[in-house]
Amino acid sequence: MPDLGQWALLLAIEIGVGAVVAWPLIRRAANPVAPAARAEAEARALRHRVALEALLDVEADRRAGSLDDAAYERERAEAVARAAATLTDDEPPKPPSPGTPPRAARPLVIGLGAVVIVALLVAFALPGSLGLGQRTVVDQALADQLAQASANEAEIQRLLGLFAADPSDPQVVSDLADAYLAGGTANDLQRAAVALQVLLALQPEDHSAYRRLINAYIVAGDYTDARKTTDSYARIAAPNEPDIPFYLGVIAFRQGDNATAVEELDRFLALAPNDGRAAMVNSLRAEAAGALSGASASPGG
Repeated sequence: MPDLGQWALLLAIEIGVGAVVAWPLIRRAANPVAPAARAEAEARALRHRVALEALLDVEADRRAGSLDDAAYERERAEAVARAAATLTDDEPPKPPSPGTPPRAARPLVIGLGAVVIVALLVAFALPGSLGLGQRTVVDQALADQLAQASANEAEIQRLLGLFAADPSDPQVVSDLADAYLAGGTANDLQRAAVALQVLLALQPEDHSAYRRLINAYIVAGDYTDARKTTDSYARIAAPNEPDIPFYLGVIAFRQGDNATAVEELDRFLALAPNDGRAAMVNSLRAEAAGALSGASASPGG
């Protein structure tokens, strides 16, 4: 049975949770305009981000040669104007000051408080192996992931603002690509690829940009563009650059061309036997060779 100190701790937790849960409900009931104001603010932020990313796309099209001077100037001016407009939109009206919460909110708060108390009592009475403490590590990991995602999104917004001010700054474009790559979603990979294409237009011999772009294509499963980019990289790389057979071997393996995969991975191992990727390449090569000899290895593991 719990001792007096444990019950006191439980009571303190109940009061704290009740206050945290009840206060937003009371404020929301007293001030129904607040959710609409927040939604409008979020929509304005989203419109601004979309406008900045449209500017990024215009720069990419220009670097790719798909826009002539006149079209580039026109589309860039339109994109800049849209981005500026999203910053000068009228601020949403401020919600009225909260007053006394209406009576309709009180039964909801009381009922919710009762549910919280019962849930805490049940959880407190459970055996240690089933208690709430067992979820602490999982909850903390989830909180850390959400915090990292939020920080990364804030960094993307900051870099988009810097890019809008100066689209020709290679460091900003490189950092923007890295921020998108940190996201890892399909949309993030697509935006990272666009940023890296812009970076290569600004710095055509940036080996790091080529490697990051090839990696992004491979992770996204776009092996055709990954192969084309590797071929472009090979034109500026040294003849004995191990990255070239490494990427060609990985791409061939993912596409099911095991013979080419073995050939290219062998070439990589001959050029860089002490490379940090050698162990992974040996494993990949063994899988490809097993498929050639009749084993059941399949592309991609």
